[in-house]
Amino acid sequence: MGGPFLANTTAADCQTWCDLATSLGITDFDVCSVDWNNPVPWAQEARPGWGAVMPEYAGYLIVILFGVFFSLVTSVMVWFEKTFGGLVISSEHFNTAGRNVKTGLTASVIVSQWTWAATLLQSSNVAYLYGLSGPFWYAAGASIQVLLFGILAIEVKKKAPNMHTFLEMIDVRWGKPAHMTFLFFGFATNLIVTGMLLLGGAAVVYQTSSMATEAALFLIPVGVIIYTMFGGLKATFLASYIHTAIIFVGLVIFVTYVYAVDGNCAADMSKQCNSIGSASILWERLTFVVR
Repeated sequence: MGGPFLANTTAADCQTWCDLATSLGITDFDVCSVDWNNPVPWAQEARPGWGAVMPEYAGYLIVILFGVFFSLVTSVMVWFEKTFGGLVISSEHFNTAGRNVKTGLTASVIVSQWTWAATLLQSSNVAYLYGLSGPFWYAAGASIQVLLFGILAIEVKKKAPNMHTFLEMIDVRWGKPAHMTFLFFGFATNLIVTGMLLLGGAAVVYQTSSMATEAALFLIPVGVIIYTMFGGLKATFLASYIHTAIIFVGLVIFVTYVYAVDGNCAADMSKQCNSIGSASILWERLTFVVR
């Protein structure tokens, strides 16, 4: 297991940690490469006394620049389609995206719109509370709904190709009372989901940068409103495609950095090793911390 490499780690501390690691069967992770007596003060670096990982102005920059970026990119894409593709945005096209959205764009929209605040935040929370089974069963429950929705959407497209909303189908099939009932629940669902998305995003920005929650709640939807007004439903589909690409790129980067980059901790034994490097080391770190 090595020796007391760190300046603040004594030989007695290292021996105690090594004995515990041996009893736990830890083999891949050198427990003496971390000063367990002094936690890493990353949460205090950006703002003393606050657990933010970046300064407050960074939160404002991220929210504003992301809104400007998506507004510009999506608006430019719609403009190119109108200028060079002969697209004419009527009220019908504004609400239906021309009814010619292809499979790839539709799939990316489903992924993007189902990757909402709870997908990232609650799945992490249940992973912390229940281990690997938490995010697995969370994803399993959502996956069933997505699969059923896909099958239902295909059948609706075949049987009612000119329909605008699912409420029209309910009105034709079951009449006005059922239509009004589902209309109420449709509006209620939209309000609840919109509030959850805004509050979830604002809470993340607040916890990471101490940006005012009220400011985040007002600034986050501004960019969405701009490109939706410019291109309608088609603009939201294009933005969702970009969202999905960013999500996958971010996941690949994070997974690679966490599980495949070891940080070359063996090069300098006098500095604490804060990298992980593999899934087995992550498991051993968590096992050691819990004990």
